[in-house]
Amino acid sequence: MTMPWRRTLPLLLLPLAVTLSACGEGSVDRSELESRARALGTEPEMVYVTDVPGYTLASQSVGVIGDHGFGGAYTKPGGGTIELRVDEAGNAPVDCAKSGPDQAGGEKRTCERDGESWYRASKSAHEYAREDGGRVIRLSADRKSVTRDTLRRAAESVHQADDGELAEVLPEGAGDGGGQGGTERGDLPKTGDGAPQDPAGMTEGTSG
Repeated sequence: MTMPWRRTLPLLLLPLAVTLSACGEGSVDRSELESRARALGTEPEMVYVTDVPGYTLASQSVGVIGDHGFGGAYTKPGGGTIELRVDEAGNAPVDCAKSGPDQAGGEKRTCERDGESWYRASKSAHEYAREDGGRVIRLSADRKSVTRDTLRRAAESVHQADDGELAEVLPEGAGDGGGQGGTERGDLPKTGDGAPQDPAGMTEGTSG
């Protein structure tokens, strides 16, 4: 006679087996991520991400900033764009030492400490900036379409990407490593003379 528990035991073990299988499928190859970062023209340590309700990272905006920094744009349906830029800190501190007339449009600019970041704003644009491990992280936006509270939320949530986030953010097949391949830079405009974009002239202190 077959005992009832012998028939139920395989069914009890099934969820565990499915869970273990799912964990294996979710593993990420670190060497592949490093290769994808190099193909983009940056390093994994330069890739940061943020989380703002309603905003998603536009995959076509991901690119290199400066020599080997990282940049991308978070967009919201119906309008609103938050630009994320990460670059080396350079020699100039990220503070209010250089606040004053805006280099781009002659607008006066305000600057103040806000938590771990500096908040700088002109009449048309604003940004949060802070240093982290020798890198400068900047989140900037147009003041008409993105409120300060929303931009602050982005600044408070920004962090260095883990392997899972790198797998989602870094383009696949961008090249064979060791160069940018055919990937577009995140700070180059679609039209014009090809000069890197500098929203509101707020990028002092970076190598870009």
